[in-house]
Amino acid sequence: MKEWFKKHLGLLGFLVWGAFTLIEFLWRFILKIDHYDLAEIGFVLWVEAAFIQGILNEKYYTKYSEKVKNGIIVFSVAISIGLIYYILD
Repeated sequence: MKEWFKKHLGLLGFLVWGAFTLIEFLWRFILKIDHYDLAEIGFVLWVEAAFIQGILNEKYYTKYSEKVKNGIIVFSVAISIGLIYYILD
């Protein structure tokens, strides 16, 4: 599973961002619903997925142990959850 994430996590994040953006355009311009900022939430998810993919592919934090890298991943996911909560509020 880790190998799949190493290869495809950034692409999955991009697809989520694209889907959220299309849904937001559908809601705003066709259905006239101004409810959430899904494009911004999708962008946060995309950036987070690309960051985690970079860590898994040893692009960032190459000198650190796996335990420290996992801690950085958990911390960045927590920051992203907080940012999404801030966007929704």
